[in-house]
Parts: sequence; C-alpha cells; structure tokens
Amino acid sequence: MRSATKQDRSATSQNIGGCTDARVFSKGQGLTRGTLLAMQGIGLAGLLALGVLLPSCNNTVKAPKTAREADPIIRDVPAVLRGTISSMASIQGREPTLVSGFGVVVGLAETGGGPYPEAIQATMERELSRRGIGKGSAMEGGDLAGVTPKQFLADNRVAVVVVEAVISPGSPESTTFDVRVRSLPGSSTTSLEGGMLWTTDLHLGPPSPFGSMRTRKVAEAYGPVFINPFADPAGAIRGDDGVTRTVGRVLGGGKVTNALEMTIVVDNPSHGRVAAIASAINSRLPAGPEDREKTATGRDDTLLTISVPRRWRTRTDEFVRLLAYTQTDLAFPQEYAKRYTDELKAMPAMAEELSACLVALGKESIPFVAPLYEYPEFLPRMAALRVGAELGDPRTVPHLTAMALGTAAGERPSIAMRTEAITLLGRLGTDPRVDEALRRLVSSPELEIRVAAYEALVERRDPGIARIDVDGRFAIDIVDSTDPLIYITQQGESRIVIFGRDMALQRPLLVSAWRDRFMLTADLDTPEGTPDSQGVRLFYRDIRSSRTVQTAVPETVWKLVKFLGSSSRADEPEPGLSMTYSEVVGALYQVQKARGINAAFATERDRLLARLTEVAAAGAVADRPESESTRGAENDRVRLLEDNPRPAAGTPAPATDRPSSFVVPIPPRTGDGGKK
Repeated sequence: MRSATKQDRSATSQNIGGCTDARVFSKGQGLTRGTLLAMQGIGLAGLLALGVLLPSCNNTVKAPKTAREADPIIRDVPAVLRGTISSMASIQGREPTLVSGFGVVVGLAETGGGPYPEAIQATMERELSRRGIGKGSAMEGGDLAGVTPKQFLADNRVAVVVVEAVISPGSPESTTFDVRVRSLPGSSTTSLEGGMLWTTDLHLGPPSPFGSMRTRKVAEAYGPVFINPFADPAGAIRGDDGVTRTVGRVLGGGKVTNALEMTIVVDNPSHGRVAAIASAINSRLPAGPEDREKTATGRDDTLLTISVPRRWRTRTDEFVRLLAYTQTDLAFPQEYAKRYTDELKAMPAMAEELSACLVALGKESIPFVAPLYEYPEFLPRMAALRVGAELGDPRTVPHLTAMALGTAAGERPSIAMRTEAITLLGRLGTDPRVDEALRRLVSSPELEIRVAAYEALVERRDPGIARIDVDGRFAIDIVDSTDPLIYITQQGESRIVIFGRDMALQRPLLVSAWRDRFMLTADLDTPEGTPDSQGVRLFYRDIRSSRTVQTAVPETVWKLVKFLGSSSRADEPEPGLSMTYSEVVGALYQVQKARGINAAFATERDRLLARLTEVAAAGAVADRPESESTRGAENDRVRLLEDNPRPAAGTPAPATDRPSSFVVPIPPRTGDGGKK
C-alpha cells in the first residue's frame, strides 16, 4: 500500500492527467498546499473521480507573470556610459516650466484701460474682490473707498495684463526669476511705462480665466515694470514715437511659492539600485551647509526626489547634466576616469557626455585629464580644460587665459570659444593670474569679450568693481577700463555698468530730448572747477507730476546716473529726480545719441523672451504632483499659450549660455562740437 501510494503521489506530482506540473493547481486553481497533499493521499483513481476539480490538460492554466517577473528594461546606451544614472533611470521635472496668470498693473499715466474679454473681466473682478477692492472691504477708508472692482478696472490708470515666466527645473521655494508682462489684445492700453504690477498668482501652463481648468499655483510676481529704455516715457500719451510700450518685464519680480519637484524614476524596481543612486548623488553632488535637505532621497524601490543644492540654483542645466552622467559605482573612480579619458581621445564626438562623466566623478579625474590640456585635437582638449576648471585645477589657468586672450599658439579661437574660456576662468578659485587676465579683458575691443570678463569678475566678487545702490531701484557698477562703454542689463538684477571710472560728459554739451522736457547744457570754456564755471545745467519736467527742476548736475557720468535715479525726499542729503530704471536708461541713451558721452552703448539681449519661445515650441506642460502622496495621480495636461508672440523680423535670435548684446555705437563728433 505504501508503495502504491508513493507511486500515486509521484504520478500526481509529475503528470496528473498528462499535465506536467502540479504547481498548476496551487497557482492556477487556487488550491492550498495542504489540499494538494490530501488529494495526493487518496490516489490517482480518487482524483479522477473528482474530475470536476481537474483542469483540462489541453488548455493548461499558466500563472501570470508578476511585476517582479517582468522582462527588465535595458537601455541602448554606449558601453562607456553604462552604470550612469541616465543608463538606468529617467529624470523627471528636468525641463524649464512655463507659469503664467492674469495680473493688474497700476500707477499708469492714463495709458491703461479696457475693454477686456468677458471671462477675463469676471476673473479679475472676482480676484480684486478677494484682495479687498469694493465696498465694505479693508480698503474702504483709503484711496479706493467706494470703488467697485468693475469701476477700478475701467480706470485708465489701470491695465489688466498677462504675466508669464519660465522657472528653472527643481526650483525650491523663494527662488526669484524675471517675469514678462504684456497687455491684453484689443484693450485700449497704450503703455505700461512707470506701472507697478500688483501681486499676481502664477500657475502652471497658460493663464486661464475663472471657470476653466485651473492648474497648480507655484509662484507669485510683483514689482515695477521695465520696458523699452530707448524712447520718450511720454511717447505713449502722444502716440507719436512708434515704440511698442505694451510689453515689459519685472526684473527678479517672480518668487516660487510651491517648489517644483525633480524626481528620478528607475527603470527596474529595486531598493538596492535606488540606494546606490542616492549614495552616488549625495557623494558626488552633495548638499551645502546652507541646504536643509540631502540632494537625493530614496522614497521607495522606484522613486528618488532631488533637491537642487543652493550653489547650483543659477546653473540648473549644468546640474541636471551632471546628475544624468553620475556613475553609480563608487568603488573604482580612477578606473572609470581612465576609461572616460581614453574614450574621449577615441570618440571626440562624445566630448560633452564624457566631460560631464568626468566632472561628476570629482577630483579623481584630474590626474587623467591633465595630460590632455595640451592635446592637439580641439574637442578633447577643450573637454579636458572644462573638467579641470570645474574641479578647480590651477594648471588650467595658462591654457584658458591664452584662449581667452586669443593668443593660443597656432590658433585663432572664435568669440564663442573665448567667452567659454572666460566663464571657466571665473569659476576657478582665488588666483591672481585669473584676476589679472580678466581685468585686461574688460578693455578688449570685442564687446562680447568685455561683457563676459565683467560678468566673471562679478561672480568672483572682484574688489575692482565698485557697486553703488540707487535707492533700491537699480545698481551702478563702475569698472576700470581704458575703452569706455555703458552696458545695460535686462535680466535678473537691474544694473547700469559704466566701463571707465572717470567717464565724463563731453563739452560743449547740448542735449534736448523728450520734446524739451529733458535738457542738458554745458559751455566749452567753463569746465567744472573753474571760477566762472556753472557746471552742467539740467532742465527736467516730470510728465506725471508736472514738477519742474532746474539745477546744476555732476559732470562725471556715474554721478549723473546716481542723481537721475535718487529720491527727491526732503531728508535726502543729495536729492535727485526719482527716475525709474527705464527712464534713467532712456535719458542716458539720449545723452549718448547727442554725442554728450564718448562711449558705446550696449544692452543685454532678451533671454527671457528666448526661453518663453523655446518652451512654447516644446508643445505642452504637465502639472507636477501636489505632494509625494499624490504623485501617482494623473498630471494635468494644459496647452501652451497660443497667443505667445513669435519674434518679429529683426528680433535677436534666442540667446545661448551667454547672451550677446545690442550695441549703439559712438556717434561721430563734428567740427562744430556737436551743436546743430
């Protein structure tokens, strides 16, 4: 009996009714192990008698593969890049993000007003009521007492505008950024000059009126509007200067209120792989002492969240690139450095990726890339110098300096190559050789080189650049240079940069601008400091207040700029004209155009418009999860701004890493001293 039972059990286990595996029962039919053993104990005949429990062997039920048993994802990447994060995971939230909203600009010189589309009118009335405009509100006793939201929007000193911006990937709370402001098509608004943008909520994607799909709020915008600086501020009132004044910007006026999350999702779930990626990131791209969180934090067997360290927040594109090419194997960094360097010589076309791999490895890469600083082929040499400079190797200084100065033996580097070398020099640590080279370059005849050298010196906090704050409106930077230049920034911080500490107004001087509302005069034979000198005389009439000022003003250009922008308060020891940044820039331009300043006039190109155009071309923006708990929910899909204007003919091309500049050359002085 025991023998028969044993044989029956064997038959049951190996070939029940012709089936090849008894596990079909336990998984396919839901039978427990105990039930299966009991069935084996009654013998094959008994089981056949219970045929209703047996599956048909012509249609064997197979257990479905679980997620753990699914075929692994294997990316098609070059062998040398295997083991990097980009070879095994996806970085989400790495693209710039469009944000926008409808806002209100106030304080206009009767150049605002509607009408506005019905949906937008209703949206703004509701928003103004929420913010305290209307009867019974908190503003009942102020200037807006008794004014309804509808009446407020009808005022020609007010304009409803579209506010839009692009936020860098992974931006944490309190990150600031520039915003673009434009009037609504069809409204009667003719100028945003001198206006103040009230606090505006910015949501993901294009602006949407009340009642339509609303995406998540991520930022706010507020501040004075900066517009075209080369025209009469009163031109829009008269309508005779031909300048579009309905588009402006608020420099640094945006602030992130709800951080944009950057995550890494691994292709194949694994707690061990997630831990290895987190360890590699925190080792190679660590958080600084001012950061509250680690750079990478594993959440489960698939997801990591990324917090961009503060030192990378103005260079998020570079941070993302290093993140993608960080090697997860920390055991043999020298072996990987050698492998990447050998591949760099063999495959120069991969210089961008391999240089990121080498930088991500850290200082272990320096001994391997240093021999390539003099490599005959340009791409490997430039990649090696980039790696060395980013990792702080002082041996890169003479090579980068020669390239920046354009004195490299046997080469004539392009402007783009020279500006990149200058940028890399600016990131090196304290080194007198670097400072000396950059100070020489601010007097270079090429505008792009001069501006790049100035920006590098600012990044290094060079004491040779004197900064003067003008009542919080803007800053004046004074740069020692033998070639005079006035440079105007249009991104981030408002700055008027004067190349030439002793730059002075030219004599004789006669400037008449803005229909004689702004005038400067000075005689040829009574220079400042002589007994009979009356100095430089100014006449100015403010278009808003009709206040008239007649006074002597400084002859040194930076002192004149300070006077134009300083407040005119009674308690101010050196009162000024209280001009806005735009008005000061416009006044300087008028003086230069009248040959009162012997210097070129240059403005920074519009990077904000270029970024908005690029994002619009990308197609669509997805909302990010509100929190970790909701990250699995379907993202909101929104269309981008259909009315985002494309650059018109003659508009500068989108800027590269370092923007080019628009130059107004020095007008020639005639034999009559510039008089007409």
